[in-house]
Amino acid sequence: MFGLFILHHILNFGWIKTLFKGKYDLRRIVNTAVNALVFMCMIGLMYSGIVISKHIFTFLNLGGAMTARTIHMLCAYWGLVLMSVHLGMHISQMAARMKLKNKAMVWALRIIFSVVGAIGIYEFISLKFTDYLFGKVQFVFIDTNASTVLTALQYLSVMALFAYIGYMVHIFLKRKKSSQK
Repeated sequence: MFGLFILHHILNFGWIKTLFKGKYDLRRIVNTAVNALVFMCMIGLMYSGIVISKHIFTFLNLGGAMTARTIHMLCAYWGLVLMSVHLGMHISQMAARMKLKNKAMVWALRIIFSVVGAIGIYEFISLKFTDYLFGKVQFVFIDTNASTVLTALQYLSVMALFAYIGYMVHIFLKRKKSSQK
């Protein structure tokens, strides 16, 4: 995950170079806030992973494994939510790069995305995501009798839900900016 995080930032280095340049409208503030929160989750995951590790980093002799486990859990679930929102806020850009101009295809994808996002609402509730997001549960409870593919699809539908939310936030902010001109 850390490797993908680094690769993503290498590929998007232009954004980092302009971070402290130009004006910040509401859309840019929201994008930057989401990115900063994702970054904080990644730092939290790396730190807590090092503390939790009992094999690779034993020479560091770091204590606080229980606190690190809680941090790891919170950062993992909030990271999943925030990365999904981040993805959703950039779907329009990705569609433009893929040159998706066929209106029927765009609408089909929107409908599929909406249906999977709606399933994500159900899975968000059934997986008790709020318990993990707010630290009510200390360990992840995954049904070991359930199919691995089914479990992955459950989490992907929750990701689709938050990507859809990110997309809608992006559209709202874009329209708000257009109406102010």
